[in-house]
Amino acid sequence: MEWSPRSSDGRRFGKAGVSEIRYAVPWDVLFSIGPNIWTGVPTSVDRFSAGFTARIQPEPVLLGLEYLPDNPRFVLVANHYQRPGLWIAHVASVLTQVVRRRYGPGDPPVRWIVTANWPPVRIGRWRLPSPGDWLLPRVARALCCYPVAFAGADPGFTAKTLHQMLRDLKTLGRPIGLFPEGAAATAGKLSPPLPGVDRLLRQLAKRGWPVLPAAISEDGRFVIRLGRLIGTDELMEAPDPAALAMQRIKELLASTLQS
Repeated sequence: MEWSPRSSDGRRFGKAGVSEIRYAVPWDVLFSIGPNIWTGVPTSVDRFSAGFTARIQPEPVLLGLEYLPDNPRFVLVANHYQRPGLWIAHVASVLTQVVRRRYGPGDPPVRWIVTANWPPVRIGRWRLPSPGDWLLPRVARALCCYPVAFAGADPGFTAKTLHQMLRDLKTLGRPIGLFPEGAAATAGKLSPPLPGVDRLLRQLAKRGWPVLPAAISEDGRFVIRLGRLIGTDELMEAPDPAALAMQRIKELLASTLQS
């Protein structure tokens, strides 16, 4: 599935309509969580995401904000839009601030599910554990995320995290955030959801958590379009809730191109 965003202001676009704008990484904001990574004490996700969002120029376009439901207990599902110059942390930070502005104070505004390991380091015939196996779970903990492993890499680690998340649902008062395609997905192309995402969304729907789709694209700046809520009954009846969510995202991308 590919789309070709047009440029409304004459900026150059690369393959598949992907913009060549480079968004700066606010290294001071990123390094500010160093003590939290070391101590394991969570930081303010509101402050962290606001710091990222404030540096994004040109500012992203936000569409469909009227579809944010009254009840913040939902799953925010977006396509994994990342390329050189546009990090997924930029996208997640803007989405986090959208939630913060709609529902008011409450930290963290979104509990993101994130990949928290890297492939092993290869030196000739040797395979060594990646430093990311130590670092990324600590980053996830500092930012109040739910860390999971690459598909099939460590099922026990992922299962433990998801069981904890399901236990948290009773008291969780803000959305859970999810990029179903996983870290291997790229800007300009939709990929199938990772194995197991369908079961997760079904379990969440069973517990009363609907899905709010969010489509990420570019048109001279990056664009976020929210769609109508996918209700729990529709998710439960769907053969594959994750495929349903990705189909809604595809439709939102088409709507963005037509507008």
